[in-house]
Amino acid sequence: MSDPIQDSTVNDLAARDRQVAVLAFNFVLDMAGQGIAGLKPLDSLLMMAINQANIAPLTRDPAARSRYGALESPAPDAERRPVSVRAVAVSMRLPYETARRKIKRLEAQGVVVISEAGVVVPAAFLLSPHYLDAARIGHERLHGLYRMLSGRGLLEPLPAANYDEDEPPVRGAVRLMSDYLLRTAESVGGRTGDLLATLVILPLLAAAAGADGGALAPMSVAALARRLQMPAETARRQAAALVEAGSCVSGPRGVALADAGLTSPVWRSLLRENAVAVQRMYAGLAERGVVAAWAQMALAAPADAKGVA
Repeated sequence: MSDPIQDSTVNDLAARDRQVAVLAFNFVLDMAGQGIAGLKPLDSLLMMAINQANIAPLTRDPAARSRYGALESPAPDAERRPVSVRAVAVSMRLPYETARRKIKRLEAQGVVVISEAGVVVPAAFLLSPHYLDAARIGHERLHGLYRMLSGRGLLEPLPAANYDEDEPPVRGAVRLMSDYLLRTAESVGGRTGDLLATLVILPLLAAAAGADGGALAPMSVAALARRLQMPAETARRQAAALVEAGSCVSGPRGVALADAGLTSPVWRSLLRENAVAVQRMYAGLAERGVVAAWAQMALAAPADAKGVA
């Protein structure tokens, strides 16, 4: 015999997870569509994965986190740990040859440097105008997502800051955001088996989470391609593969998630994992002093910017 109180708690948690997913998945899609420094979505993810691997030892050093938190202060190349192409391929669920080819293309664009020791995203790229613009936009979107989540009561209490910052450490915030974006790619990719398929299914997951049991309108391949800034043929091919795998269904009006209600254990567990990952990201941002700096910015904003007459 089921416990009505326990059932209600489970249902409330599932509803909360759906609300978080709508906001967070659309945030991921905005970041993927924008790209990082004008790169294609997949190339942006590769660059992020390489950069995060390069600085992994530094993120465990409180002094280094403080030293390299500001937008104008990336870690110098001498302190960056090279990562192998094979390790990047494995972490991103890409065939080795695909990863090697794409990383060589990134090298030609000046995004990475390849040596016998491995691959590094150099500080010069991380100080380029295109990257800095993308980092600022990403930080603004991260702040916007925080306001939406906290305004709807979708975040648990956050820890106190361990860093006292006069203004948000944008580069430090972007590192934590990158962790979340890569974790999302890994989590969804574990269910689709392919990174490009992960990008294509995300808008469908966001739409299904937002429908909350109501009618789910399909998305055309053209709409998917526009949302992801992806070639239409690539979107069509990936959508067809998702339909063949049974993850999606297709019809005259487009493609939709096969499990429109997100009731299967596969998707319910994904939404739970995502909610935990979002909470972890903002807990990290709070500990890093970013959330407190946002609060200071809000207090210092002019009255008209706060919407006060």
